[in-house]
Amino acid sequence: MDRRTGLEIAFGGFIAGTVLIVALGCLLFPELFWDRFIWRYYWGPIVADAGGDAGDITSSYNLFDTLTYGLILAASAYYIHRSFHKLNLRIGTGFFLAMSPIIVIGPAARVLEDMELFREPLQYLFISPLIYIFLGLSTLCTVLLAWSMEHKGRRGEVASEIFLFTPGLIVSLTVSAFPSLFSGTVPVYPFLLITLLVVGLKHLIRDNRYETTVGLFWLQVLLFVGYLYLLWTLKGDWYEGYAASRGGVEPDLQLLGGAGAIGLVLISTLMVTASLRAAGKWKEGFRRLINPVNLMIIGGHMTDASATFIGIDFHHYTEKHVVPSWFIENLSSMGFPYPGLIMYPLKLIFLIPALYLIDISMEKGSDESPYLVALVKLTILVLGVAPGVRDLIRISLGV
Repeated sequence: MDRRTGLEIAFGGFIAGTVLIVALGCLLFPELFWDRFIWRYYWGPIVADAGGDAGDITSSYNLFDTLTYGLILAASAYYIHRSFHKLNLRIGTGFFLAMSPIIVIGPAARVLEDMELFREPLQYLFISPLIYIFLGLSTLCTVLLAWSMEHKGRRGEVASEIFLFTPGLIVSLTVSAFPSLFSGTVPVYPFLLITLLVVGLKHLIRDNRYETTVGLFWLQVLLFVGYLYLLWTLKGDWYEGYAASRGGVEPDLQLLGGAGAIGLVLISTLMVTASLRAAGKWKEGFRRLINPVNLMIIGGHMTDASATFIGIDFHHYTEKHVVPSWFIENLSSMGFPYPGLIMYPLKLIFLIPALYLIDISMEKGSDESPYLVALVKLTILVLGVAPGVRDLIRISLGV
């Protein structure tokens, strides 16, 4: 065992020991560990975010949970990076395509909680950061399982098709067995139909690469979420209950506005691509930035920029982040008619140099660099897509 592996095991043991001590403390000394610490700084804010009674505790993040979640993210990224390197996992365009549904599922499912589809205790699973921790762990499990099935030949192909039945079975059983967890009637058969179509597609293409299995697994879940949004737009009892809880005022659906926002994302992404191609005539490095993964990242951040632009300039939303908020407020005070447009150059000023430096570091790095670079790029992609998708959905559905 080398020194690095020993430190990794020691750190993992420290984390496990800390969790065990806190768990025992909550059992043996609940007033000290639970009431004064876990409830006040961790679980209370989640209950408040879900609209529950948390007393004087608000949903805002505090020093303790911020540091803890940051530590979890950093440790998870490191151990995932090391695991991928040891498994010699393929990291490329296929990997990012497989991750794409998951990146959209997070914010899209979070909005379903905003739309009050879920009731206690299920609703807590869809509150940040629990939903992202759950999705992260689930994604890691699907990647590892799919990778193991890829290396088992014909048996692995059969196993992967059986594996793809899992989401449909879990969701269908949950909806059927626990209807009280949902605010409206949710027919089960569409979930099963989606599952059959996805499994049939897997059998048809006969591709047992782990990227394909993971991508189809999460595509299935994304289609489940899309089906739930379809139920909302059909204005059933879930929709009516949401409106009744707001004094009978129905949500202001802006579906055409949402479609227009997607058009803005496509146009802005194409403009950035054209600009990089033109800049590539001056410096070759800019042209080399035009690859599928980088274009996905650019498109993700153009989604966030477009959502902010539309929300601020047409729907009276406000920007919470300090730097863009300062620019928007100053442009507005100067009489600029569309201050939200500043989001596009602000995004690109940081994004393009970051991608340029990352790609250079990949060329000059060690054999572990591709895995680290992939995780960094995936993180950047999530930071653009997640808030952008959530804002666009909320604007489009009037939530």
